[in-house]
Amino acid sequence: MAQIKIFNWTNPDPAVARNLDCGFQPVEVTTVDVTNGGSFYWIDGMGDGYYLDVDSGAITAANGMTPLAQSTLYGPAITGFTNANPGVITASNIAQCGVVAGDTISVSGVADDNTATSLNRSYVVASVTATTITTDINTSAYSVYVSGGIVKRVTDTAGDEIPTENYAIQGVTIGTGSVGAASAAMVAIVKGDNPVD
Repeated sequence: MAQIKIFNWTNPDPAVARNLDCGFQPVEVTTVDVTNGGSFYWIDGMGDGYYLDVDSGAITAANGMTPLAQSTLYGPAITGFTNANPGVITASNIAQCGVVAGDTISVSGVADDNTATSLNRSYVVASVTATTITTDINTSAYSVYVSGGIVKRVTDTAGDEIPTENYAIQGVTIGTGSVGAASAAMVAIVKGDNPVD
């Protein structure tokens, strides 16, 4: 028997691309718009971003389905860090890594100008958005961010230690052309070709 995973979701308005984490490399993907009818199909061998509109028979070469395989993701990758009160970290994959207000995080690997207290240290998360983590510390007198760095969750809001985990995705990105209509209930069926015992 081959690998298979089924996903259900309701699109926001407007519909946006989404990543589906299957835990395996997909070789066949079908999405079905349950609300409005219609389905889209991708199979290994089609180019990245391609999809077949099953109803019309048309193949489109953009905004379709793309296999996704991140090798490692141990925490949000930092792309910016403000010297402010409080300090604000800009990073990617925050939600995917589970960062929430009240967590204690460790920042490491940041290259800074080494003129004051390093940005590489522990912080308590005051608030979180899709792209920012606001810390509990005034970083106005800290070194200036230059590049790099990663955020790692150390303890959760209850103070319990968080084990190191690889949050990387193995799955597929469903682009805006094949994700379905705004506010539609959707189903995706993702298949892999490795046998399951």
